[in-house]
Parts: sequence; C-alpha cells; structure tokens
Amino acid sequence: MLNPDDWKLAIEDARFRHNALVGLIIASDNQALALMRLFLTVATATGAGFASVIVPHTLIQTPLAWSLAAATLAMVYSAWQCFRVISPRIINLPGRGADFWLWAADATGTREEVFRQYLKVLAEKHEINKSVNESQASALRWAKLGGILSPMV
Repeated sequence: MLNPDDWKLAIEDARFRHNALVGLIIASDNQALALMRLFLTVATATGAGFASVIVPHTLIQTPLAWSLAAATLAMVYSAWQCFRVISPRIINLPGRGADFWLWAADATGTREEVFRQYLKVLAEKHEINKSVNESQASALRWAKLGGILSPMV
C-alpha cells in the first residue's frame, strides 16, 4: 500500500517516462524530416543523371543509367519511409485535460482512487504513444538502411 508521498513519487515517475516517450516521438519526426530532405535531394540528382545518360543511349552508357535509376529508386523508397514517420498520428501529450481534474475534484472516493485512476489513464495513453514510437522507429530504420544501401546498388 502506498502512502500519499509514495503516490506522488509514482505519478511523477510515470509522467517523466511519458514525457520522455513524447520526446522520442518528436525527435524521430525531426530526424525523419531531415533525412527525407537529403534523400529527395539525392534522388532528384540521380534521377536527373539517369535521364541525361539514357537519352543519348549508347551501349556504354546504359549500365550507368540503370545504376543511377536504382540509386534513385532506393532514395525514393527511403524518403517514403521518412514520410511514414512524419505522417500525422494521434499521440497523447503530457498532462491531463480539464475533464480529468473536474472528475478528480468531484470524486467521492479516496485520494488513492484518484491516484489510481490518474495512473490508469496515463498507462493507456503511454501504450498508444509506445506503439506510435515503435512504428516510427521501424520506418526510420528502413529509411536509414535504404539510404546506406543506395550507393551499393
């Protein structure tokens, strides 16, 4: 059984963890946006190179054209993965809305019940943010892999 001071510590700890997860989501968005800019710039350059090499179409230039086309496709794929990271999603921001605090003020139960409800709601919101973060991390991993492998194709 937790005493009131323990509940305060538990809530602060849970809030700190929730804030850290929101920070990770924001950092992933920023990293994906920067990588997408880079990938699209390189894709534009390699695509232009492909077009300029394929137009004269000599036998020697054809392998170069296809390698530029492959690099362009790898960059476009990586940019698409970055777009998946930054696409709008519903996340839960730190803090509670007025509806929760109005409920807490009017609650007929004990402080412990209010603390439990606070942590229960926070746990649900944390799980939603956790799934968003895991999805972002996966897409960002594929984007980075595509960016690394594009010069090798």
